[in-house]
Amino acid sequence: MFCRTQEPGLWTTGPDDGYPLVLVHGIRLSAHMWGPVAARLPRTYRITACDLPGHGALDDRRFTLDGAVEQVAVAAAEATAATGRKPVVVGTSLGGVAALAYGAHWHDAAAGLFVHGATLRTNGPLLTLHRTAALMQRRLGVRGAHWLSAQVMRRALPAESYRAVMAGGLSPHGFTEAIDVLRRQDMLSVAARVTTPVVFANGLDDPLLRLQERQFLDRVRSAGTPALLVHVPGPHLLPLTDPGTYGQVLERAYAELMAMAGDVA
Repeated sequence: MFCRTQEPGLWTTGPDDGYPLVLVHGIRLSAHMWGPVAARLPRTYRITACDLPGHGALDDRRFTLDGAVEQVAVAAAEATAATGRKPVVVGTSLGGVAALAYGAHWHDAAAGLFVHGATLRTNGPLLTLHRTAALMQRRLGVRGAHWLSAQVMRRALPAESYRAVMAGGLSPHGFTEAIDVLRRQDMLSVAARVTTPVVFANGLDDPLLRLQERQFLDRVRSAGTPALLVHVPGPHLLPLTDPGTYGQVLERAYAELMAMAGDVA
């Protein structure tokens, strides 16, 4: 479905006169995770999906937050050049963190940010579960961690989503690198520097990410930036467990963000 661009780690689909969306994947995954969602979006959208450093086609690069922001910026620039419009940047989990950081560094380069499953103070105690998982992955080694992750994905996801995930591969080191980087980041401080309209979204079955969501919402609003918090059905992995519902969520979020951007203008 996706076409590779000349830029490493960028993939596109849809007509160049479509509404531009930039899609940023979750931890250990790749741009290919978005295939089932992209297949369910109307052809009125033009999609640029990017691999983050340490993932997918960029798995030979070490993950850093600055590197992730740079890759999102490259994707957003590609989307703007192709369509003549500012894109809405969509990120889930680690991709949501990258999208928020992008919004803090690149002011007004995007029409809006859709940040899904990423309202977590990564330098606080709630990251303990992720740190424990990273430690377990190190102990399992590359082969053991890959085998276990693949088995979990196979059981948890529809066949179409599992094939999409495996098409892009599971990063052998992206998880541990990302957790090491994020535990040193104050994401609330990052949120306070965002000037692009934001829609925060968390799953109704994703309680951990909902604990601090109001702090992120208030921090963005404190800078005078329009921001909205919504709850969507399903778990943290909603783009993979129910790509149809996630596609409908994206359509609604795109319309909401464009309206918010219009109010700012």
